[in-house]
Amino acid sequence: MRVREGERGATTYAVPTHPPEKPIGRVRRDRGLVLIIAYKFVKGVLWLIFAGTILIMMRLGLEGRLDGLAHHLRHHAHAWSLALADLVVRAATHRGLWTIVVALLTDGTLTLVEGWALLHGRWWGPWLVVAATSSLLPFEVVTLLRHPHPVRFTVLLLNLAIVWYLGKKALREHRERASRAAAADL
Repeated sequence: MRVREGERGATTYAVPTHPPEKPIGRVRRDRGLVLIIAYKFVKGVLWLIFAGTILIMMRLGLEGRLDGLAHHLRHHAHAWSLALADLVVRAATHRGLWTIVVALLTDGTLTLVEGWALLHGRWWGPWLVVAATSSLLPFEVVTLLRHPHPVRFTVLLLNLAIVWYLGKKALREHRERASRAAAADL
């Protein structure tokens, strides 16, 4: 772009300026995705709190009181945590409790990473949630068949809904990216 001629006839050119960047406004998300993100963050934080509680109770020598926590987990948790509750009841040993703490920390951290990936719109976020959640569904079905309970049935339905919703969303977004890439190559 020619702007002006200088004193000795030299032409100076200006670099075109870009409009000032505007801060990104609120990202609109599907209501279902917002609910899943909230669920992931709440669950992840709760699991980390449970792990911290067990660690503190172990430090204070209160392993015996964990029996009440185990009974609570039996009626308000996923299939894997039912197995966790049975572990607590059967073997409230120091080593057994450390195993539970590691499991809670691992699952809580993974759940928070899932929520973070969904919140920040990472393309792999829905796939991570689908893979992690669907890998545990067979355990939940077996536990539900062995010990039917309305809470377990509700948790199974919730996880099935999450897998279906995010799987469908991830496939749709993958197809859109592929079609945009194909269009850009033309």
